[in-house]
This record gives sequence, structure tokens and C-alpha cells, in this order.
Amino acid sequence: MPDPQGTPTHESPSSKDARAQVATTARRKANRPWFKTMRFILSLAVIILVAIIWGANRRGDLGASHGAKSSSQVTVTKALPVKAATARIGTKVRDGQFEFVVTGVEHPGKTLAGKVGETLTANGEFVIVVVNVTNLGKQDQAPNCSCQYLMNDKGQTFKPSSWILRTKEALKFVQMITPGNTVNGVLMLFDVAPGTNVVNIQLHDSPVSPGVNVKLS
Repeated sequence: MPDPQGTPTHESPSSKDARAQVATTARRKANRPWFKTMRFILSLAVIILVAIIWGANRRGDLGASHGAKSSSQVTVTKALPVKAATARIGTKVRDGQFEFVVTGVEHPGKTLAGKVGETLTANGEFVIVVVNVTNLGKQDQAPNCSCQYLMNDKGQTFKPSSWILRTKEALKFVQMITPGNTVNGVLMLFDVAPGTNVVNIQLHDSPVSPGVNVKLS
């Protein structure tokens, strides 16, 4: 009986070729010129550097965008499609379902008394436009639109200051007016640069309405 342990193992030609190919590849990698390895490392470093620079620029853009938003809360530099204002203080004007009557303009200066003894401080100085608002529509609606724009003699426009919600008359600005009713003495509060010559106010029923202009001077 033949001895199994004495029988020689024959390796197939395909197995030998595979092992030879692996050995050849390993030798090539080991003998790769140093400048090719360095070129790969430099390429990788350039990619990483570009990614870092792009990330830093992206953060800078976001910061600039945030700063622009913060400043736009006080001053709006875009041009508005406005018509020549013919209405004056005391004249009834209408936009959408609201009828407005501007009754006066006040210049309290740098500070203004707020709720419960609080003192409100402007970045520049405050301007208050006092308006009576009547709801001529069929639905309840509040006049608290940030699209009420104050205009100066240089064509700049200003949105209502966020301090308006801290004034003593804040409720009139945000309360819902039922159809057929009027709220007198609604304050439109603005924060403008010192010495600004305000000339018009553009009052809106909503952000998408055309608006109506009233002369303030």
C-alpha cells in the first residue's frame, strides 16, 4: 500500500504564476523611485490645503452674510418701486384692506421710555410715526408688518426697529383689528442715523401689497 505521507505534492502551473505575479508586484513597489512616492505625497498635501482654504473662505462668507443681515434690520438700501407721495399728514389713504391716517411725527432722540420704566436706546436716534389704522376688509388683521418703510431725502429706506415691541404702545402694533374697527395711535418706530431728514413713510397692508406713500414734511 502506498504511503500517503511519502507522496509528493505537485503545485499547479496557475498557482505558481499567481505567486510569481504577487512577488513581482511587491518588488516593483519596493523599488519604486523615491520621486514618484514624493509626488503622490505632495499631491495629497495640495488637496488637503485646498480643502482647508475653501472651508475658511466659506466660514468667512457666512460671517459676512450674517453681518449684512444684522445691519439690514435698521437700514434697507434697496430701491423701492415708489410713486410720488401726494397724501399728507391727516389724509386718509388705503392699501389693501387697511385705511391709514398719519397723525404726527415725533423725534424723541437717542432714548425712549419703554415698558415698566425701561429705557430704550437707539443705535442712532429714534423717529416715531403715529398712525390710525382702520380695517376695511373682511378678516382680522394686525398692522405689525415689517414692510412699513420710512424714507429720507437721499432715497434710503428704514424698517421698523425691533424696539417697537418694547414700547408702551406695543400692543397696538401687534393686535388684530376686526373688520370695521379702528385702532388710534399705532406707533411706527424707526432707528435712523442722527440728523436724518425723513420725508415719506410707505405704509403696507402686507409685504406683497403696493403700499401707499404719505409726506411727512
